[in-house]
Amino acid sequence: MTTPAGTPARTADVAVVGAGIIGLATAERLSAQGLSVTVVDGHGPASGATGASGGLVRALDLSTSAALSWAAEGLDRYLRRGPHGLWPEVREHGALTLFGADGAARAEDAAARVRAAGHTADVLDAKEITAAFPGIAPPEDGFGVHEPRAGWLPARAVAEAVLRDADRVTLLAPARALEITTAGSRVTGVRTTAGFVRARAVLLAAGVHSADLARTAGVELRLRTRSVSYCVFAPRTPVTGTLPTVLDTTTGAWLRRWDDGTGILAGAPSTVRDVPPVVTPGVPDAEAERVRGVVRHRCPGLVGAELVGGVTAFDALGPDGGGEVTAWPDPAGLVTATGWNGGGFKKAPAVGRYAAELLREAAS
Repeated sequence: MTTPAGTPARTADVAVVGAGIIGLATAERLSAQGLSVTVVDGHGPASGATGASGGLVRALDLSTSAALSWAAEGLDRYLRRGPHGLWPEVREHGALTLFGADGAARAEDAAARVRAAGHTADVLDAKEITAAFPGIAPPEDGFGVHEPRAGWLPARAVAEAVLRDADRVTLLAPARALEITTAGSRVTGVRTTAGFVRARAVLLAAGVHSADLARTAGVELRLRTRSVSYCVFAPRTPVTGTLPTVLDTTTGAWLRRWDDGTGILAGAPSTVRDVPPVVTPGVPDAEAERVRGVVRHRCPGLVGAELVGGVTAFDALGPDGGGEVTAWPDPAGLVTATGWNGGGFKKAPAVGRYAAELLREAAS
C-alpha cells in the first residue's frame, strides 16, 4: 500500500530506501519471510533508473563470477514470473552477446559458465549469426553467445508486480530519506520528510543517493553517475526476422526491439560522468546521432533511422563493475546494495534474495 507524506512515526522490521527494482525485490523477499517492511522513496516505484531501463535479461554477465551467478538466478526467477507466477512474461526473443575475431575462447568459456548455471547457451560464428539473425551484422570473423530463453521485460511493469507480491510492505512515497539514525554502533531507523521510520535494519538501494545517506551513518560509498541515453529508432526499412537482444562487447552497444515490435531501442556507452541523477524525456539530436553511429555497425537497418522517442537517464557507477551488497559492521544493521553500472535489473531477484538474508539476520 502507498502511504501519503505527512504521517506520524511508524515501526517496521526493516526500512528500505529506494523503490527501484533492487529495493522492491529485497522487500518482496523479506515480506515472504514474514518481516514487515517500509519502503521509502522520493517519487514512487521505478521512478529512477529502473523505470528507464531497457529491461534486458540474460544469464551471462562478464563482469565477475558472482555477477553471472546472480544474473542466472535472476533470469530463472523472471522466467518463472516470480513466486506466484504473476510477474510479466519474459519476451523470449533470445539474447546474443557478440565478441570480436579474437574472442572465440572467451565466448566458449562464457557459454560454458552459462550452461553450468543451468541455462542454455550456444556459441555461433559470424556466418551462423548472419544466417540465424539477418538483421544483425556481427564483428568480422567474430563470435556470439546465444541464449534462446533470454530476452527482455517491461521494467516498470515488473517493479509494480514485485510490489504487489509483497503484502507486508508499506510504500512511503513521496517521502525523501534524510538521515540514517543510530544509537551507539547500531542503526535505529530512517528520518524522512514524512516522519521517522523506526527499524532495526536498513537497506540503502537508492542508487547514487545512497552515498549521501550512508555518510550520515559514517559510511563512505564510492559512487558516481554516468549519463545514459535510451534511444527509440524507427528503421526506414523494417528489420525482419528474429531480432534478439544484443550486447556487443567490442563497442558496448546494445539493442532490442521496442515495445511496439517495429521500432528498436538502443544505447551505447557514454563517457560523460557526474551528471544529475534524473530521468528526462527525450534525447538530444547530437547524442542520438552518436548512439546511432555506434549501433548501426551491428544493426545496419538503423542507418538513417529516425529517432522517434527515448529518455536521458543515468547509471550509478561503483568501483566493482558487478555491483556490491554489503552488511556493515558499524553501524550494525546497515546494508547497502549499490553500484550496478546499468546491470542491476537482470540481477535484481538474486540480489534481493541475498540482501534479504543479510537484513533478516541484522534485524533479529
